[in-house]
Amino acid sequence: MRTFRPGSELELRDWVASAGEGAFAREAPIVTGTTPDRTDTGLGALPRLCVSTEALSNTVDFRPGDLTITVGSGMRLSALSSIVAEAGLWLPLAGLPEDRSVGGWVAAAPVGGFDGSYGPVRRHVLACTLVLWDGRITRWGRPVMKNVAGYDVPRILCGSRSRLGVLTTVTLRLWPRPRVLRRFELAGASLRDPGAAFAGAPRFESLMWHGSPGITAPPTASVSLAGGSTSVATRSDALLQWAGDKNLDFQEVGADGMQATPIAGSRRSRPATGAAYRITLGRRYLTAGLRDLERRVDGDGKSWKLEVLPATGVARLLTDEGKAAGRRPAPAWLTAISDHAGRTSVPHPSLEISAVRVERGGQAEHEAAHRLRNTAAREVERRWTAAFSGADAPWQADYL
Repeated sequence: MRTFRPGSELELRDWVASAGEGAFAREAPIVTGTTPDRTDTGLGALPRLCVSTEALSNTVDFRPGDLTITVGSGMRLSALSSIVAEAGLWLPLAGLPEDRSVGGWVAAAPVGGFDGSYGPVRRHVLACTLVLWDGRITRWGRPVMKNVAGYDVPRILCGSRSRLGVLTTVTLRLWPRPRVLRRFELAGASLRDPGAAFAGAPRFESLMWHGSPGITAPPTASVSLAGGSTSVATRSDALLQWAGDKNLDFQEVGADGMQATPIAGSRRSRPATGAAYRITLGRRYLTAGLRDLERRVDGDGKSWKLEVLPATGVARLLTDEGKAAGRRPAPAWLTAISDHAGRTSVPHPSLEISAVRVERGGQAEHEAAHRLRNTAAREVERRWTAAFSGADAPWQADYL
């Protein structure tokens, strides 16, 4: 696999312009924040061009008084967290499974434990610089909290997996650093239904439920409380009382949710096997949706793990079994959904509206993800591709 490592936007622009539209039609690009080491994930079966943004990791503009920071897309989230923490600020990034690059975090738009309190990735992104696949350098958005002029392109880029271009700089909004953050682990049979289990519980800043379909072991939940010392102390006591009434095991595990987890030594990579799917069920239909999901995956013979964010109604279904390589068939339930997903129309175009998104997998999952995009999302991408020479290829899970 050929890898290009530009040292500036101009070098990246020249490389894209020289590669040409024809090359991208034959060899779908991988955009990564580091040296790609995942050729055994099923992506190696596809012809690839690779561009790494690891050299684009500088701080472009930091305005603590305005609660904004602009950084290169190759900067690690752990480094970003350290920079803003020195100024007494915070970006709610807890729960990320790895030390992503900033550009990878925006382009993948993963769900996070703080989404219910601070919003999803698209709420944090104010502006960005994008090198289009025809070689043009474009800048979108403004580094201000309220920006209603024109179409909000940065929101479209969140979750686009760089199909629309390569991010080189990103401007993010920040929050004052909480005075106190405490994290707790809960476990018990009364958490079996994540849609109803937390009724009557004190207010959380972060809540993530963990379980396994078909497994009799009690589920667990990770809870974070953030804010002033008095508020956190009061709610911690209320949480302890609530957990006792529910007969839950209760343990405090520290406050490592203050920032992205630093990675010592070499970069931690995701498993090279298995698959991960993000399913948006909605808060109103969470209980019924999870029951239906368990029925769908019960008979496929894999050991699934389930992560649920009750505050947003989003679930992540993961398995590390089986080699995600070659043309291994996608799960039957995913194929059934993808066969009619494109027929759904929505009033406001977005690349995040699809009920199911493939976060990790082999070529079969990539092809299914292509079909999963709904009518509005496909129309947004079609117009963008026609105007700016975007790359329409099944490579959604490559941006690290």
